[in-house]
Amino acid sequence: MSALDRVDARTADYAAGVVEAIRRHVPVLGAYLLGSAASGSFDPETSDLDLVVVVEAAPDAPARGALREELESLERPVRRLELVIYERGRQPPEYALNLQVDDDGAADRPDEAAHWFVIDAAIGQEAAIVLDGPPWSRSFEEISKDRVGEALVQSIAWSEAQPAGDEFARVNAVRSRHYLETGEWLSKREARR
Repeated sequence: MSALDRVDARTADYAAGVVEAIRRHVPVLGAYLLGSAASGSFDPETSDLDLVVVVEAAPDAPARGALREELESLERPVRRLELVIYERGRQPPEYALNLQVDDDGAADRPDEAAHWFVIDAAIGQEAAIVLDGPPWSRSFEEISKDRVGEALVQSIAWSEAQPAGDEFARVNAVRSRHYLETGEWLSKREARR
């Protein structure tokens, strides 16, 4: 399956542009779409673009700064880019760079809880769309069911600690519980129903 089977042409071009921007700073070994693009529920009006990129070596501080600037300069056809870069051989949650790019610019997010990266990797091993490089399984080790279960329990605890009425937390808890009960991932759209 290709990116164009799951996202619109503008978003596919943007994803390719992000990968090329990274490639100008460090060698790219693999690039993968996750999230709603991988699940088939992508909506360019409301969805984030979740992108995982594997590089030869982590970008140094000057390269990170230049990359952030370059990503900010790209015309972004989606609400937000969620970009996680891994150095070759590193496994989730041991990322090299975790960036969010939205209307406020590109921001490092070094303090996100580890369970999010484990859950993303578990979804990736089942559904990642390859943009560049080998299949997901050649870049990342398999996440065991026990490890997925632990991450989902942590994610439910995180959701329960959020303020009442937090829609993201509610949807996250529904998705996590559903997977623990059925072994199947729900999209955010399905969880909202």
